[in-house]
Amino acid sequence: MNHDTLNILVQELDAYEKAGLPVELWWRDDDAAEPTVELDRLIRLSDQYDVPCGLATIPARAGESLRKTVSGAAHLWILQHGYAHVNHAPSGSGMGAWELGLHRPKSVVLDELRDGMLKLSQLFKSRFVPALVPPWNRIDPQLLFYLPVLGFRGLSASYKKDRPTPPVGLRVADAHCDVLTWKKKEARFAGLERCLQSLVQHLKEKRLGTVDRSEPTCLLTHHLEMDQDAWQFVEDIFALTTFHTGVTWLVPAAIWPQPK
Repeated sequence: MNHDTLNILVQELDAYEKAGLPVELWWRDDDAAEPTVELDRLIRLSDQYDVPCGLATIPARAGESLRKTVSGAAHLWILQHGYAHVNHAPSGSGMGAWELGLHRPKSVVLDELRDGMLKLSQLFKSRFVPALVPPWNRIDPQLLFYLPVLGFRGLSASYKKDRPTPPVGLRVADAHCDVLTWKKKEARFAGLERCLQSLVQHLKEKRLGTVDRSEPTCLLTHHLEMDQDAWQFVEDIFALTTFHTGVTWLVPAAIWPQPK
């Protein structure tokens, strides 16, 4: 990694330390469904740096083989990635891909989410954290009210602006730095400067109090799509932050704890 470019993150972490503020980060990885060599690589990286990962898992595709893999990994926690990760938006609508929109009856969408939560809670027991990660980071705001009723304690999408106000009982912890950029369904590393700027921008806004300081800054990966440059960036970030005073990588169960 170019250390001169990396210095903007070091300077922001130093500013936190000088201000006596904690740096709270968390790692979300999307699209888990079954064991793969890429998932093995993610696990090795999390073990090497003791960084916990919220593995956004597709309920309809998850099974016993993934359960065994997760049970043997010290730092993996399961989040719910929609239900089947299927696009239900009309073709040619120009609205992007939606699983959790209102293109189907609301009751159907909610029933799927309920079924997905039941499956993941049975498969992964205490490793399952009832936080919803909408596929493609999209969910119709009308559905948010029902999430706490279904048992969800959290939501993690990727709102850059106009984030809807969540209902009582639903804590939002969005993704702030997606290490990949997507073009025609193909992914590649988004670039060193862009990724660092995304992390630093949210950290700086929290430090200055212009956004919610209680929301941890999220690094988002997709283990199945990562190229070597993306993996290297993640490892370099872990190496830097885990040795910087005051930085904590939060366990998803601490972001969305069990109610007392």
